[in-house]
Parts: sequence; structure tokens; C-alpha cells
Amino acid sequence: MRTKDRKKYIFILTFIIAVLIVLIILINKVNLKKVNIANNDIERRIETTLVNTKNAEKEEMSKENSEQKSAETIETEKEKENNVDNNKSKDIENEEVISEYKGYPVIAKLEIPKIELETYVISEYSEKALGVSVTKFYGGNPNEVGNFCIAGHNYITKNMFHDIKKLSNKDEIILTDLKGNSIEYEVYLIETVEPTETKCLSQKTNGRVELTLITCTTDSSKRIIVKAVEMKRD
Repeated sequence: MRTKDRKKYIFILTFIIAVLIVLIILINKVNLKKVNIANNDIERRIETTLVNTKNAEKEEMSKENSEQKSAETIETEKEKENNVDNNKSKDIENEEVISEYKGYPVIAKLEIPKIELETYVISEYSEKALGVSVTKFYGGNPNEVGNFCIAGHNYITKNMFHDIKKLSNKDEIILTDLKGNSIEYEVYLIETVEPTETKCLSQKTNGRVELTLITCTTDSSKRIIVKAVEMKRD
């Protein structure tokens, strides 16, 4: 090959490589932008879903409150009250549950031994609070009859929900309230759902104490749901 042709060949090859590098950089930027847009869209849809769910449940609760409780419901609640004292896994020292974490009010402490997670649950859900720790997303008070729902980002940090996808049925979750009372929960359902799915937030627990953990999948397109129920002891 002549020197002139060789130089021309090298120039063309160099140009093609440079174009490919530029294209790869542009593609990566576009993909990153799409992920950010998806994350923001997920947050908006979650907030809209939460508002709609709250309104629907308020209407339903209003109807239920207008009627007297049945004898079966009363009996279930009495049984629950008796079991609360008998089935607490442990009483921890009050100082172990702080009332504030990084400037945000705390409502409970969450522990999941299998994935070595210990984190504080911020009492109110907001985008800023989610960047600090997991937060209460929906429901009543921790360790009470109903479905206490906790949301957290899928971040690779020690106090977030990145590893809850590793949980299995029968795994243990411990929730401690501000009074220092701790209850053990047993995982009974793990599923991936659409962001608009609200079934996991339902407060109809038939008198049981339940716990729901919520986080997004890695690509933020869906949500990972982990549901657990108070562990009964003989």
C-alpha cells in the first residue's frame, strides 16, 4: 500500500472511531435522561395514587363507621389486644428509638436481620425525606391493627431498601415504636407490581397487624412490594 493511500486509510479509520465514540456518549446521555424522567414520573404517579387511595378509603371508612360493629369484629379486636402483650418479641430500651433523624421526626425503627438492615422510619412521606431515610407512606400507627406501609428508595446505602428483593417468605422483620415496644413480623408475600397498583395499601386486614415495604425496581418502571404479618407465638 502506498504511503498516500495508507495515510488516507488511517484518517478514515480514525474519523469512524471518533464518530462512534461521540455516538456512544450521546446514547448514554439520552439513556440517563430517560431514567431520570422515569424516576420523576414514578414519584408523581405514586403521590397521585396515594391521594386517590386515601380518598377512596375515607369514603369507605365513613360508611363503615355509620354502622355498629358486629360481635365477631369486637371479639377479634379483644383477642388482638390480649395478644399484643403476649406476642411482643422483646422490649428494647427507650433510648434505642430516637424521636428525630437528621432533622426529620421519626415514628419507628425497622430491622431486617437477613439483609442486616437497621433504619429509622420518618413519620411523614415527602421527596426530601425519602432522600434521607425510609418513610411512613400510608396507614395508622406502627404495631397497631391495620397495614403500616413504609416506602424507601432502591439506593445502595445501609438505611435504604436496595436489598429487600432478597427477602423470602417466612423471613423476619422487626418494627419498634417510640414507646420501645417491638413486634416481630413474618414475610408472607413478595411481588412486583405496576406503579398505579394500590391493593398493597389496603387497610382491610381482618383485625391483623400487618406491615408493607415498598420500593422501586432498579429501572424505576415498577414497584417491589414486601408484605408481612405479626408473627404469632404458641
